[in-house]
Amino acid sequence: MIAEVKKLTPTKPIRYLVNTHHHFDHSGGLRTYVAEGATIVTHQSNQSFYQQTFKAPRKLNPDRLARTKKKAKIVAIDAKHVLSDSTRTLEIHHIQVNPHNAGIVMAWLPKEKLLVEVDVYTPLAPNAPPPANPNPAMVNLYENIQRLNLDVNQIAPLHGRVVTIADLRKTIGK
Repeated sequence: MIAEVKKLTPTKPIRYLVNTHHHFDHSGGLRTYVAEGATIVTHQSNQSFYQQTFKAPRKLNPDRLARTKKKAKIVAIDAKHVLSDSTRTLEIHHIQVNPHNAGIVMAWLPKEKLLVEVDVYTPLAPNAPPPANPNPAMVNLYENIQRLNLDVNQIAPLHGRVVTIADLRKTIGK
């Protein structure tokens, strides 16, 4: 992934990596990004875990971080954090009271009206009927979107296809 990013934007460094939560399938490559110099942005409840992870020695099979000996930079957010440049704003929001993970975050691109999330909503197959009992994490995601008053048009679930907010509403029966 890093090689592809460098190929697409060779003059721009990878400055940040937004980590949604500490589960292994969402944190496995973070040490490589730290070695690259990226600052890890994650919820404050994940900070201690990552500090220990990044300091852990890798003596039998040293990875890039162990070889570069870079010190990890972590931005531990609470409810909201904003990253922006001259063209785009990215808001990172804590998904409060989510049953999947207490420290999970989602990313919101207001200009694009695009919400990026993982593990709390996986879209149904096209034309599939909604479940009789919707997944509580999906309902919670919708409640957080409403609480934050986000004008979502599309949702990019990282474990699914891009869908509209109407698809989420249909899935949870709203």
